[in-house]
Amino acid sequence: MPQPTASSVADRARAMHQAFFGVLPSHIAQAPGTWCVLGEQTDDFGGIVVLSRLDIATAVVLSPRDPGDTHQGTPGTPDTPAIHLRGSFPGIELPELSSDIHGARSAQSFKDPQESESSTPQYLIRRAALLISTLIQRQMLSRDTPGFNITVCSDIPLESGLGALHSFDAALGLALYPEAHSLDDPPARARLAAVCSHVASAFPDSSPLRARHTAALRSTSGSICVVDYADGSVTTTPALLEADTVAFAVGNTDLPRTHSDEPTVTMRANLINQASHAFGAEHLRSLPHATPRVLDWLKAVHDVHGPQGYPTVEEAATWLAFWEEETQRSRTLVSLLRGRRRSEVASLLQESATALSTTYSPHTDELVALCRSHGAYSARPACVTSSGWVTALVPAAKATAFQEALEEAEYSVIALLPGEVAQAQ
Repeated sequence: MPQPTASSVADRARAMHQAFFGVLPSHIAQAPGTWCVLGEQTDDFGGIVVLSRLDIATAVVLSPRDPGDTHQGTPGTPDTPAIHLRGSFPGIELPELSSDIHGARSAQSFKDPQESESSTPQYLIRRAALLISTLIQRQMLSRDTPGFNITVCSDIPLESGLGALHSFDAALGLALYPEAHSLDDPPARARLAAVCSHVASAFPDSSPLRARHTAALRSTSGSICVVDYADGSVTTTPALLEADTVAFAVGNTDLPRTHSDEPTVTMRANLINQASHAFGAEHLRSLPHATPRVLDWLKAVHDVHGPQGYPTVEEAATWLAFWEEETQRSRTLVSLLRGRRRSEVASLLQESATALSTTYSPHTDELVALCRSHGAYSARPACVTSSGWVTALVPAAKATAFQEALEEAEYSVIALLPGEVAQAQ
């Protein structure tokens, strides 16, 4: 797959916007894709997530709608603000779409199940409308707006596990929230990241990772981002890769969506949310002696309410053990990177991949094995709950042969190069 430079994304979005709407955009922002190096499955548990920003990005440009603009639908007014969205992601051209902002106050307004598929244009326009509506409700955007004409241009394939939608959220939010434009205002960017995550979590089947919004909007360019939910800290480590190692993302944008079993994904999320609420804990990780206490609570729930909708005690024990062990692996990775012991990273990532395969039974095991057979040090799912792609570390001497072999097998291959934090113009 050709890999355009991230710096060209905003230029292409600007040109598309002018060609379609006939005006230059007044708001421009771009946000990077994100590679979840380790710990992404501990995001809701309250663990440690290690991410790298990528040089592939999503740009969002927009201009205010004229109150008399009747292009594609009803005109926008302060009483009925509307947005019009067009653009492209790799392999997907977005048709002309419009949405009433007030009509998107809740993601539950979806009636057609297909509209909740994250790769559909209807999903994207609803997500954009709900984000704008939420910014207005939080007094982060003026209520006196007739809406916006929006153009999005992205080099991140949807459902690649590289944070395409999170990048879209971050870029759109940053374009509309000037208080967060400065890189030297962490509180404003933290507030924006929290809003983006809140909106994403409102949609069914979205599998949002809060750490992706955090990494895209905060931290320092050129470094690895570490989100530790124990204290809410966002810190950095030196670069992940040395010159003798190359990272790739491998997948197929033409294959049907292949997620982990959705009822199980929902059950895991419910276990975390309900147990945290029952114990009054912000995260399960913050709960002392979490595993035995949660298992005792689950047994009591089974006795009172029955097992319907809840995991078995054995399943819950397996998940809790994995989340605790994965959090420890993330902590170890941070120590390795800060100690410049990069030679031990690949084996740690492969240990995580093996644990993921055992605990989550992803649909990527065959692709992981294929990557390993072509010389990858390690290969693990890019995001096991929402993507069929794999990320792999490959010796630089074998990188060309690896890429050619996977492309010959009709997979898309993207080099994972470090990128910049989200910026507005």
